[in-house]
Amino acid sequence: MLNALIHQADRYVVIGNPIAHSMSPFIHSNFAAQLGLPLQYERVLAPLDGFAQTVAALQAAGVKGANVTVPFKLDAFALASASPNSLTPAAEFAQAANTLKFNANGTVLADNTDGGGLCRDLNRQLNTLGLHLEQCQILMIGAGGAASGCVAAFQQAGVQHLTVLNRTVDKARQLAQRAEAIDLPAAGGGLDTPPSHFDLPGTPVVIVNASSSSLKGDVPALHPDWYERAVLVYDMMYAAEPTAFIRSLSKLDLPCSDGLGMLVFQAQLAFEVWTGQSPNALETLTKVRQALLAKAKQQ
Repeated sequence: MLNALIHQADRYVVIGNPIAHSMSPFIHSNFAAQLGLPLQYERVLAPLDGFAQTVAALQAAGVKGANVTVPFKLDAFALASASPNSLTPAAEFAQAANTLKFNANGTVLADNTDGGGLCRDLNRQLNTLGLHLEQCQILMIGAGGAASGCVAAFQQAGVQHLTVLNRTVDKARQLAQRAEAIDLPAAGGGLDTPPSHFDLPGTPVVIVNASSSSLKGDVPALHPDWYERAVLVYDMMYAAEPTAFIRSLSKLDLPCSDGLGMLVFQAQLAFEVWTGQSPNALETLTKVRQALLAKAKQQ
């Protein structure tokens, strides 16, 4: 009976380099257990110059889909850009994909669930404040791949305005222009730009750190006036302990969050793409947080 169940299980993977640290198997196995789905999920270490070959081998082996992490999100987009494959609007805007669905006819659907996962987590936390993203403006710190991966989702979520602040001002302005091209009002500037420069009066501000500063233990030198208008501060990075950015705000009376919820909610979206079913992300988030803390204590 067990062998028959394993044989029937759909196979999914996460592809990256490095990949041993990935929590995706834990998350998706928990999703599958909730829904009673026979699902196998494993890590795949792809050579830095062998992403396309790795995907081809996985397709040939009958794998149904893949999550894609560093450094292959651009490769995943490039692979799916070839006809007759297809791209979602989120992947198209980001020019990067983190979710691949391998169709029975050999084609690939590429999606980017990062922004959608972020918006689900932001709305979860805003709801406790009696707010929704449709009522808010976003201040996003950073203008790289993590930031661009969220813009289309902000537009779809009805965000009123997006401000992009970055050390390289030109990159911030370019991303803001791309946001405006999809009908999301936006502006870009340097980190020291005050909210009065392009703020929407009376509109709650959600600050999202999409820069890599927390990986380096740095804190973005944001103009302090932004914090006076903020209702929520969110760091996309996560760890067992609060990130440097969140620690820097400990004296302010502000709701703050790391990005672990984004990780789980983007996985929920990927699971929906693959299976058409939606697991309970909050239940899994609690277990992932516990696992992260337990792992930290063992080190």
